[in-house]
Amino acid sequence: MFSGPESWSIGVKPSDQGFDWALWFRAAERIDVDVVGETDLTPLPDPSTPRPADLTDGWLRWWETLVAHRTRTDPTFADISRFAPPDFAGLADHPALQAVVAARWPEADTWHSRRKRAAMSRPHGREGDIVRAVEAEIGHEAAPFAIRITVLPIVEDRVRRVGSSLYLVPEQIYATSTYDTWLHGLVRALA
Repeated sequence: MFSGPESWSIGVKPSDQGFDWALWFRAAERIDVDVVGETDLTPLPDPSTPRPADLTDGWLRWWETLVAHRTRTDPTFADISRFAPPDFAGLADHPALQAVVAARWPEADTWHSRRKRAAMSRPHGREGDIVRAVEAEIGHEAAPFAIRITVLPIVEDRVRRVGSSLYLVPEQIYATSTYDTWLHGLVRALA
C-alpha cells in the first residue's frame, strides 16, 4: 500500500489473484457477462469440453463476492477463502462452474503468476507525486481521503468506480499518462 501523510491514503494493487482467476475463467469459458471490459488474454484458451451448462449465474455470484469483499471496510478472510482451491466451496450452489473452476484453476493461476511478475516490473509509485502536485496547485494539504486502486487485465478505455473508494483500472491505462490525468482529477476533487 502506498500511503501519504495522515490526511490521505492511496493503495494500489497491481495484480489481484481473485479478480485475475475470475477474469481468466470468464474469457476461457466464453461467459458473456458485462461487468468490466474483455479480459486481455492471448492466446485465448479453449473452453471446457463438453461445454458445461450455463455458467453465467455462478460466475456473476463469484464476481459479486470478490467485489463485495474488496469494498467492505473490514473484509474477513473467511468469506473469500471459500472461493479458493482446491474445491472452490463458495461455488457449490453452481456445480457446473465449480467443477470447471476446480479442474482448470491451475491454468488460471499460471496466467495470474505471469501477470503478477510483469506487473512488478512496471513503473509504479507515481501516486504520491500526483497528490503533491495537486496540493501545490490548491495551496494546502489534501483533505483526508482513502482510495484503493486495483489494476485489471482488461481491454477497456475507462476506470470503473466500485463502491465508495475502489477503482478498477485497466492495465492498458495504468501504465500511461491517461492514468496520471485521471488520478490527478480524482485527487483534485477529493482534496
